[in-house]
Amino acid sequence: MAEKPILLGIDLGTTNTCVAYVRNKIAKVVPSDKGALILPSVVAISEKGELLVGNVAKDQMVVNPRNTIYGAKRLIGRKYNSKVVQDIKHYFTYEIVEGSEGEAAVALAGKVYSLPQISAFVLQHCKRVAEATLGQEIKEAVISVPAYYNDNQRQAVKEAGRLAGFEVKRIVNEPTAAALAYGLNRGFDHKVLVYDLGGGTFDVSVLQLHGNVMEVLATGGDTFLGGVDFDNRIIDFVLEEFREETRIDLTDSPIAMQRIKNASEAAKIDLTLLSNVVIELPYVAERRGKPVDLKIPLSRERLNSLVMDLVDRTFQIVDRVLGEKNIPPSDIAEVLLVGGQTRTPLVQGKTHQHFGRPPRKGVHPDESVALGAALLAESMSEIDSVTLVDALSMPIGFAMPGGRFRKVIEKNSQIPVQRSFRLPPTKGAVMELDIFQGDSERIIDNEYLGTLRFPPEAAGQRVNFNLDEECLLHVTVEGLRGETQPKEVLLATRDTPETLKAAWAEENERRRLLAEQQAEDEPRKGLFASIRKVFGG
Repeated sequence: MAEKPILLGIDLGTTNTCVAYVRNKIAKVVPSDKGALILPSVVAISEKGELLVGNVAKDQMVVNPRNTIYGAKRLIGRKYNSKVVQDIKHYFTYEIVEGSEGEAAVALAGKVYSLPQISAFVLQHCKRVAEATLGQEIKEAVISVPAYYNDNQRQAVKEAGRLAGFEVKRIVNEPTAAALAYGLNRGFDHKVLVYDLGGGTFDVSVLQLHGNVMEVLATGGDTFLGGVDFDNRIIDFVLEEFREETRIDLTDSPIAMQRIKNASEAAKIDLTLLSNVVIELPYVAERRGKPVDLKIPLSRERLNSLVMDLVDRTFQIVDRVLGEKNIPPSDIAEVLLVGGQTRTPLVQGKTHQHFGRPPRKGVHPDESVALGAALLAESMSEIDSVTLVDALSMPIGFAMPGGRFRKVIEKNSQIPVQRSFRLPPTKGAVMELDIFQGDSERIIDNEYLGTLRFPPEAAGQRVNFNLDEECLLHVTVEGLRGETQPKEVLLATRDTPETLKAAWAEENERRRLLAEQQAEDEPRKGLFASIRKVFGG
């Protein structure tokens, strides 16, 4: 008898990736090739031209920072010229370039790779390890993404799965997967809030559980708020303390910066259990031919003061998400903490304080998303499968004159969903609509998804925006000659639309004037404001 196919559940994280599967109704994590339950989401090309993935790539990051890619999840699916990428591209030790389709890509050992290719290297590695561990070929997977990912980012993750050799059965939101791991087959009938603070992103979702029906009521997040931002605060602190002690600036040394980054992350982890640590790095610099060591104490209390505003930001998002659906905190029966950063006593204490009860124990912060994705993958082949009703995290719409944004599908619309509008009746020319996704009223602050091009006969016809269960956008237009069914219109994404170019030009001029003003007012402020150029904060 042929073996039953195994579907993997994969949590493709900013800093780490976790893989799970289901056997005999029990979800388990697949250990990495080093025996750990998580794999660093790091890819590198060695000096000998070898492709390195995971721990081996992370281990050589100190000596090979230019050819080591980390944090790809923060860049994947974004346009190179987008405001977000332009703001952060200098924060990384590797080179971020423009890809063939105008997307953000990376240069690695003299060759340009797309971000889906980089993520595919990680997924391929996971696939090989899982097949070796489980003893059979694996072709299918469910991959999780942040709830706050836009359409381009979701499509890019699905493409990464395809490049890795998977048929991606479904893209699932990370908080939803975590809730599934918590609630499947347990007969719950209450509301839960999933607080997911990972390495690079923050998500919060409120779900109503009715047995095996899981309905997302509201969702939100920040794709640039995570553990690396906590690390960066420690890096700032260490650099400033060292400069004050020695008058040596380490920001121009990539190797020293990488050592400090590693030590800062280790100190943060140690301070989840200890009250005080000492960050020690021998021979971090040289003065007059003699080595200079770094030795800086850091207490948990000092760390809390460094990152308090980041934690406060997460709870501002929590309150906004609850407020959008008028859900009082007292209605939340359980708070689930997901993501490695939630291990910190500060986050756990703030959660207890905010909701008046401690967070739920027994939900593994590193594994729950992958376990939930695996359970979803397994249930898809069963008649009595779990029912997930997810929601859109950011509105989708199109550009209006003056750089304004008209929403077609509102935030928190439950999916799948269809919303329609009519094109203007102007005839005789090809019509174009530039599609964006985001919370702002201005297109400059939202993410450009692509441009829809309609033939002249589409004038005055109905256009349908359809979101499927993976929160992926499909557009159709009705009433075209010779078409009995609505015709799908694909997003063209190669060219940056003129509306966005004009908005960028206006924004760049505004920033230039602001920078000139600040230069006059604050000639020497923020010596270490530039250090984040090293580590994606």
